[in-house]
Amino acid sequence: MVKFKPSFAFALIAGLALQGMSPAEARRGDQDDARAATQRGTIRSLRLIEANVVPAMQKRGARYIGAEFDGQLLRYRLKFMRQASVIWIDVDGKSGAIIAQAGN
Repeated sequence: MVKFKPSFAFALIAGLALQGMSPAEARRGDQDDARAATQRGTIRSLRLIEANVVPAMQKRGARYIGAEFDGQLLRYRLKFMRQASVIWIDVDGKSGAIIAQAGN
């Protein structure tokens, strides 16, 4: 698995600010992209991805706090909290396989 740094979120927000988009506007676009790709059969639905990842993380004591979709990479990022730590898990939207994790 590839490890990534939390600074990704900062870079994403900064990039959106330069384009004149708020993070909320970008999320709406991502949601629309995810819905369209799911309907075309290009990716698995978020519900299927969550059904595979969330229970395993809950067994490890993590609380699920949400997901984001990257329409360019066709990848979901699921976010969890365990005590004071944030855990990000990247999942390939096509296969449902976990491809990266950051945090403990």
